[in-house]
Amino acid sequence: MPSPSRTPQQQHRRSRATRRRLIAAGSVLVAIGGAAAVPLFADAASTTAPTAATLTVAEDGSAKYTTVQAAVNAAKAGDTISIAKGTYHETVNVPSSKTGLSIVGATGNPEDVVITYGNASGTTKPDGTTYGTLGSATATFAAAGMTVKNVTVTNSFSKAANPKVTNGQAVALAAEGDRQVYRNDRFIGHQDTLLAWSPTATAQTRQYFGSVFIKGDTDFIFGNATAVFDHANIQLIDNGAKAGGLNGFITAANTEKSKPYGFLISNSTVTSSARANTYYLGRPWHPTGTAVAQVVFRNTVLPAAVKSATPWTDMSGFAWTSARFKSYLNTGAGAAVNSNAPQLTAATAADYTAQKYLAGTDGWNPTTSSGSGPTAGSTTAAAATTAAAASTGTTASAVSVGATGDTRTVTQPSVPTTVCRTVSSTLAMSSRVSSTANETTPPDTARIQAALDACTQSGSATVAVRLTAADSTRNAFLSGPLTVHKGEVLLLDGGVTLYGSRNPKSYQVSGKSTCGTLSSSNNGCNPLITVSGANAGVEAVRSSSGSQGRIDGRGDLTMLGSSTTWWGLATAAQSAGKSQNNPRLIQANSSDNFTLYDIDLLNSTNFHVVYNGGNGFTAWGVRIKTPAGARNTDGIDPAGATNVTIADSYIQDGDDGVAIKGGSKASSNITVRDSHFYGTHGISIGSETYSGVTNVLVENNTVTGTDSSGTASGSSTGLRIKSSAASGGKVSKVGYLNNCLTAVKAPLVFDTHYSSGTGSYTPYFTGIVINGLRSTSSVSKAKSTLVGLNATYPLGLTLANVSLDTTSATSSYADVGLYNSNLKPTGTGVSTSTVSAAGSVPSCSFPAFPTL
Repeated sequence: MPSPSRTPQQQHRRSRATRRRLIAAGSVLVAIGGAAAVPLFADAASTTAPTAATLTVAEDGSAKYTTVQAAVNAAKAGDTISIAKGTYHETVNVPSSKTGLSIVGATGNPEDVVITYGNASGTTKPDGTTYGTLGSATATFAAAGMTVKNVTVTNSFSKAANPKVTNGQAVALAAEGDRQVYRNDRFIGHQDTLLAWSPTATAQTRQYFGSVFIKGDTDFIFGNATAVFDHANIQLIDNGAKAGGLNGFITAANTEKSKPYGFLISNSTVTSSARANTYYLGRPWHPTGTAVAQVVFRNTVLPAAVKSATPWTDMSGFAWTSARFKSYLNTGAGAAVNSNAPQLTAATAADYTAQKYLAGTDGWNPTTSSGSGPTAGSTTAAAATTAAAASTGTTASAVSVGATGDTRTVTQPSVPTTVCRTVSSTLAMSSRVSSTANETTPPDTARIQAALDACTQSGSATVAVRLTAADSTRNAFLSGPLTVHKGEVLLLDGGVTLYGSRNPKSYQVSGKSTCGTLSSSNNGCNPLITVSGANAGVEAVRSSSGSQGRIDGRGDLTMLGSSTTWWGLATAAQSAGKSQNNPRLIQANSSDNFTLYDIDLLNSTNFHVVYNGGNGFTAWGVRIKTPAGARNTDGIDPAGATNVTIADSYIQDGDDGVAIKGGSKASSNITVRDSHFYGTHGISIGSETYSGVTNVLVENNTVTGTDSSGTASGSSTGLRIKSSAASGGKVSKVGYLNNCLTAVKAPLVFDTHYSSGTGSYTPYFTGIVINGLRSTSSVSKAKSTLVGLNATYPLGLTLANVSLDTTSATSSYADVGLYNSNLKPTGTGVSTSTVSAAGSVPSCSFPAFPTL
C-alpha cells in the first residue's frame, strides 16, 4: 500500500502491476467442502475432533515449545496452541492445511502474549530480494476455521530507524482463510497493519474480528475479504500532521465486484490524538480490474481526526464515488452527515449487519459468542438451533440462551489524554507503613482532594487527576476518603501506590456507628474513594513491565490505636453476631458511564468495588488481590445497576468475586467475561434480588477455589444464584457460557433458601441456561445445590454440554432441560426433559494469578 511519506499524488500513481506483485506471494486457500472441515455454528474450534491436542508454548522453556512456529509445525488440524505470557520475536505462518487450529493466549490478556517482528515490504532478504507486502507479515494465518484469542500481533518496523527502506508497508496480520474468528486480540503496526484477504478474489472468505484492538496509520485495514470488525477499538496514530495535512487512511478495501460485502466496522470506537481532519475513513484500492471496494462504518464513534466533511478519498485514479462506501448512525466529532458521506437508510441498514456479511452459503454466524476466554472449545450465545437438533437426529426442543448482557458497545478503554492536575508523591513507605504522625493524619488527603475539586467537569471532555511518583523510592500516597467528581478520572501512574488510612477516625460518618468497631449496623465508615457523577473513573497506567498503579486498603494491618486488624474485626463480628464497621475501597453512586481500567486493588478492609444505581459501568484490566480468608471483601458488586461489563480481569478475595444485587432497584444487562477468579465464593447473583435481576451473561471465565497462596476459600463456589424469602425476587434470563471451574466445593449453587432466610419475598429463578461448563479437581465431598422455592416457583434450568468431575447434588423443585450433561438432578419436584444444543464441553486451562 502507498507510503505515507509520499505526497497523495505520488501515492496514487503506483501501478496496478506493482500492487499485484505485492500480494501475489500468498498461499492458495484450500476449498472447504465437508462437515468435518466446517463447524455448524460459532467458532471453528468447536469442530475439534475428540483426539485434538493442546500444545503449550512458553518462551522461558517451561513448556514443550519455546516458539509459536514450532508448535504450529507440530500441530494437527483442530489442535489448540496455548501460549504463555511472554514476547515472542518471530514470524508465524499457519498453512492452509491446519484447518480448525486455535491459537490462544493463556492468560486471557492479549497484552501479556505478544508475537512481534519487524520486516517491511522493502526489507532485504538474505537472497537480496525484498519481502513484499505479504511477505512482511509477522503472522500469516492461511487456514480455514481458525480461532485466535487473547494475543497481540505486532509489526515493529520503524521507518525512522530504516531510512533506506523505501517501501514501508509492514503487515502485522495477514488473515487469508474462510471462517476465521479473532477475539480479544491486538494488531499493531503503522502502514498495512491488518490484511484481510483471499488469494482467490472470488472465493468465499469471511473473517470475524470481535472486541479487537487495531492500531495503524496508512491503509491499515485492507484487502478483499468479507470481514466484520465488531466492537473493535481502532486507534489512529498521530504522525504530527499539521492543519491541512494528512496522517493517513483507515481502510483500503479491494472487494471483488461480484461480492455484496467487503468490510463492516460496526459498534466500534475509533480514537486518536491526531489533529482534526487528518484521517480518511478509506479509499478504493484497485489491484485488479474487477475490484470495487465495499466498506460500511455503522454505529461507530468517530473522532475529530476523521475528515467529517470529506471522509472518503480517491486512490490511484479511481474515484471514491465509484466504490461502495456507506455510513450509518455513527457518532462523535468525525461523524457528520453530508453529501460526501453517503448514508444507509433505515430500510437498507438491515442488510448491512454482521450476520448478513458472514452468513455466506452456509449460514455461518460467529457473532453470538462475545469476548474470549480460557478455553480451547467454544459455544455460541445462541446455544442451540433447530439445525443442531436436526444434526443429532432428535426432535427435542432447542435451547435458547436468551441472555445478551450489556447492551452497550464495550471495547477496551483508554486513559484520558487531558491531565487537569498532577500530584507528585512525597512518601517512601517502609513495609507499607508510615510514621505515626502520617498515619494519624494522612498527609495526602487534602492535596489529592484539592486537585479533584479543581478539576470537576465543566465541559464535555473527561479529564484526569494524575498521581505520579517523585522518584523510584518516593512512590506512595497516604490518604483518607476522597471524592471523584463528574467527568474526572483518578489516574495512577504505573508503580504508584495509594494507601488507605489505618485511622478509623479518617473514615467516620457523622452521627453513625463508630468506624472501626462492632455494632448492630455497619454504617459508620465512608469509603476510601467515593465516585459521584457521570463519566468518571479510577484508572492506572500500565507500564511496559506489566505493573499497574495500585490502591492498597491495608486491611491486613492493625487499625491505629488498636491491636486488631480490619480483617480481624470482620472475623470478630462473625463470632459475635454483629456487624463490623469497615470502609469499602471504592463506591460509585449513580455514576453513569463509570470506568475502572488497568488498576490493582489490594487488601480492602471490606468490599473492593460497589457500583450502586448507575447505568454504564466498565471494569477492564482490573486486578484485585486479597486473601481468601479475608471476610466480606467482595470483588465487584453491581447493585441496582444497568449495562455493566466486567472483562479481562483477575479477582481474588475473601467473598464473592462478583455479586450482582437487585435490592432497592433492579439490575439488568450485565456481562462478566474473559476473567479469572481465585479463592472467592464464586460468580454470584444475590442475595438481595427483591427488585429483580435479568439479562446476565457470564461467559468464558475461570474459577479456582484456592487463592494464589494455595489457601482454599471457606465457601468455594463456582456459579451461584443465592436468595431467600428474606430478600428474594425474580432472577431471569441468565446465561452461563463456556466457563471452567477447578478446586471448588460447590460447582453450582442455585439456592432459594440461602442462609435459611425467612420473610415475605418470593425468590424465583427461571430462564437459567448453562451451555459449556467443566469442573476439575473438585474438593472432597463437593456438591451442587439446585433448589427452587416450591412447585409454584420452581428453578427453571438448562444444562447443556456440562461435564463435572463430581455429580453429587441436592435438588428439589426444578424443571431441568438436559443435553450432553453428566449432571442429571433428581429429587422432590424435579422434572427433566431432553433439549438440543450446539457447542461442546470446553477444554480448560487455568492461568496463574499474575505477579503484582
